[in-house]
Amino acid sequence: MSAQAPAVAAAADESVGRNAAELDALLGRLTDGPLEARNAAADALVHTLEREDIPAIRQRLLAPMRGDVEQLRNKIVRLIHTATNGRENAEYDLLALMMAAPRAPDLQGAIERVVLARALGGMQSADAGRALVAFAQAYNAVFRQEVGRIVRGQLHDYVLPALIELRSPSENMRIFMRQTREALRKVTPGEAVQQHDNALLAEILRAFGSIRQPDAMRVVVSFVNSDRAQVRDAARWSVQQYGMTAGNALREAYEMYEGHDADAAWGWERVANELYLANDRRRTSEVVQRLDAGLQAAREGRPDEMLGHFRFVLSRHPDVSRRGEMVAPLIQYARVLETQDAARAEAVWRLALWVDPEGAHAREIRASVLFLEAEQAMHRGVADPELYDAVLRVDPNHVRAREQRAAVAQDEVLHARRRMRVLGALALLGIALATLWLVVRKPVRRRVLAVAPTPAPAG
Repeated sequence: MSAQAPAVAAAADESVGRNAAELDALLGRLTDGPLEARNAAADALVHTLEREDIPAIRQRLLAPMRGDVEQLRNKIVRLIHTATNGRENAEYDLLALMMAAPRAPDLQGAIERVVLARALGGMQSADAGRALVAFAQAYNAVFRQEVGRIVRGQLHDYVLPALIELRSPSENMRIFMRQTREALRKVTPGEAVQQHDNALLAEILRAFGSIRQPDAMRVVVSFVNSDRAQVRDAARWSVQQYGMTAGNALREAYEMYEGHDADAAWGWERVANELYLANDRRRTSEVVQRLDAGLQAAREGRPDEMLGHFRFVLSRHPDVSRRGEMVAPLIQYARVLETQDAARAEAVWRLALWVDPEGAHAREIRASVLFLEAEQAMHRGVADPELYDAVLRVDPNHVRAREQRAAVAQDEVLHARRRMRVLGALALLGIALATLWLVVRKPVRRRVLAVAPTPAPAG
């Protein structure tokens, strides 16, 4: 069984987000210049920050606020009351109200935090949801309503893992959580797992397991044999957290899957392992059948059917041991497509590279992808020899790239010669025009001197 830890904090990533100093520099633009400039800076900041910045954003959101929080709350309430004339449920934009208000240190801190919260709303990740829920609890819940608007308008279901994981919330926070889930129509565990995003579904399943939510246990068990590896691993991790309390649910799942009861002497771990092994055997058998069907379709000249089988295999079992057998048929089909549909050919080449990125044909495949990119640039009117040089650096034996490189170089020579001829002709024309101007100009001067008036006699 998988024993991965739940993604409660920001997930590790190869890319690195901004640090606190870089974030401060961006936020400094919110205080400079007239209102229009500051509004533009706020809008730009919301669209500039990325998922890798979530740790720095969260740290800034939860940093101590300058000034008295209750005084800030009263200011915000007065701004809202003035803008809405005291009408309940009236629409307003909190950020716009604070930006237009007289500047003050506490309002400036609030503006920064609302801008950062809105940036999180567009990031569509569970970690963004965790940061927003933490923000909703901070500062005596001054920004809770704003967080609710961001969730309903932008983040949507990506806040669910944070709401599930939250332990010992206050009564007001409990009300906020219930209202938010009702607005999202994700109140029960069965409703919460109705997701198309595999990463989000996996986060929700792990959240259920991390708190061992009793009424979610059967829902979690129903995903332990999911076709989606990410979801399957998350469900199996959560079952491990439930431990022996999941025993009955596992036995029921085993009976439904295998058609007979699990051995009564088995403990919950044995039942889980047997259930997983049964699924793995069935999944492997199905994958092998589809792989063989794809190879047969390739031999019989049915390439589209071949692609359908191969994609099924890779989606269900991306690490299948026989995946290398798909490379040769994919290469053959890609070569055929190159003369018919370059875009589809490139997609097939890329699929072949993904199947076996370090195999015997990897160099040839990479060169073919680069060649098609160079050809597409050529069709757009960009004849760049460097693009073909890139192909030849990967595969010096790529014949078509070498031919195209020579043709492009010859075209450049011809273009250069034409440019020289044109420049030479223009130079000769310039000399002729200058000579003509001098010839025409000199007689004019002589005539002007001939008719110059004589001086009047003295006296």
